[in-house]
Amino acid sequence: MGISKRLSLRNSDSAGPDKTWSLKDFVAKLKKKREKEVDNVLVVGIDFGTTYSGAAWATITDFETDDIHLITSWPGCGCEEGKAPTELFYEQGNVTWGFNIHNDAEPIRWFKLLLLRDEDLPQELRDAEYVLRARKVLRELKKTPVELTADYLRCLWKHVVQSIEKERGKSVVDGFAFHVVLTVPAIWKNYARQAMEEAARKAGILDSRMAGPTFLSFAPEPEAAALATICEPGRVIQSNDTYIICDAGGGGLCGGIFVDEAFEAICKERLGRNWSRLSQSSIKMIMKKQWETDIKSQFRVEGNKSKDYIVVIPHEAFPVGSLDDTSRYPIVKDGKIFFRSSDIQSAFSDVFSKIEKLVDEQIKKAKESHLRVTGIIMVGGLGSSPYLFDHLNASRTSICRGAIFKGFLDGPGQSTADTSIPFERAPKMHSISVVSTIARQSLGVSMNERFDKKRHIKEDRYWDKEEDAYFANNQMSWYLFKGQDVPKQQPVRHTFYQLYGNEDEYNEISKAYKCKILQNDEDMPSTRRTSSVKELCIITVELPKPFSELEDWINPKGVKFKKLEFDVEMVPSGASCDFSIYYGDEKLGSQQASVEFD
Repeated sequence: MGISKRLSLRNSDSAGPDKTWSLKDFVAKLKKKREKEVDNVLVVGIDFGTTYSGAAWATITDFETDDIHLITSWPGCGCEEGKAPTELFYEQGNVTWGFNIHNDAEPIRWFKLLLLRDEDLPQELRDAEYVLRARKVLRELKKTPVELTADYLRCLWKHVVQSIEKERGKSVVDGFAFHVVLTVPAIWKNYARQAMEEAARKAGILDSRMAGPTFLSFAPEPEAAALATICEPGRVIQSNDTYIICDAGGGGLCGGIFVDEAFEAICKERLGRNWSRLSQSSIKMIMKKQWETDIKSQFRVEGNKSKDYIVVIPHEAFPVGSLDDTSRYPIVKDGKIFFRSSDIQSAFSDVFSKIEKLVDEQIKKAKESHLRVTGIIMVGGLGSSPYLFDHLNASRTSICRGAIFKGFLDGPGQSTADTSIPFERAPKMHSISVVSTIARQSLGVSMNERFDKKRHIKEDRYWDKEEDAYFANNQMSWYLFKGQDVPKQQPVRHTFYQLYGNEDEYNEISKAYKCKILQNDEDMPSTRRTSSVKELCIITVELPKPFSELEDWINPKGVKFKKLEFDVEMVPSGASCDFSIYYGDEKLGSQQASVEFD
């Protein structure tokens, strides 16, 4: 006997979708989640990236004064940097991370991507050199992707806590309860987000503290980056403005990693076997300093077509023979490669083609939804590239003129870049936030309902003895549909009931009543529970009423039953949804489910 659905569907009282973000609202959400005052809460944000990772922190008092503390001091780095490399090196049982890794070492990179199954990785990433090497090291170390991620997060977390203690004092920090927010890619599957949570737990981030439990939340990366951009001073955003968020982060399919690989391939092709003579430290010097800092982050074609871009090659690449080779372009003189503008352009071309395709697809979708695109927000390391801006702006002047263009610090030496586009100056905005998201999957529960030959198929029909009527089983009650605009923090409740003929039947499940939350990735989910509907999570609760106190219910034949009526509520929030079971006004239990949103 499955749960049955009443004909009524109601939404809980909540703020409407036009409610904007404010500090008061943020604090209220924290209070609700922690069920207490939050004056002693310290919020730590961790941007765990494929190539670089960073962190920031603030207390509630800090939020009120816009005093967000970005960690810019890292072990092994002699200058301030916004992020540290997401790299690990294992040697003789010791773990080295970030800037502490010696230049001659060959670190493990891109291990964040290993949290995804092969079938969920694009082919280009699946076959990438760093991914293949990371998998090889995993086998050698006999570690799982979660354990590798936990090792890095453990090192990062230790440094974050030490940095906060240095700023505020250990005794003061010990008095704070932590609320940690981890960024996750928007397109990650639920299992990958769950793996991230497991890694955070193994890393000690959720360890017990005297001041209270540590809470963990997830924030979609593009959403977090876009909010950070449009809330800066001088940004004037109007209601109903539509922006395309182009995430050109390091490890994405359109990220700077592939530009780096293309440039390295150009160097290898030009030097031939001489490239293989270079040490790891020499290659790192070329790629990190000369390429990433001096060329990639500043390159633009306009006004520089005749400019040479010089890369110094260490003499170890030329043990015998001349340091010159002017027989073909790019020429080599005195151990230096003189790249032309066209050579550098070729390193960007493949990635830019993919970015253009994705942007055009989003513009098309916006038009289909009768939306006028106001601008494009570039985020991620490659988002700071002036060449990328020029490239997109050339064919999209009507869209990009006046658009927000912002890049985020994504590695050593890369500074935040803004275009010279004029914009109206305005006070810093505190009222902007994402109030709704687009669901990338459908979520619901399975139930039985009265058979209707106009809506149900004969295969699902059965005679329900308790109700003395025909019912349809395996039906779906969807809370949200793929592609639906989902208001954040706006609860949706569906009411269900279940009948029990005797006390033993009820007592059998009352201590651990289970409700399965289901998901479907199809564009148009079926009203039935088909093979494409998968289990997302299970809410297990103890029912509050003894059998004798349940509502009496009598069927058409006069047979008495006991009726258990309850609500299942869904509250969208960030990169997850909170599902809860209510009996009347009493909340019996809840489960946070990772959900994919655009």
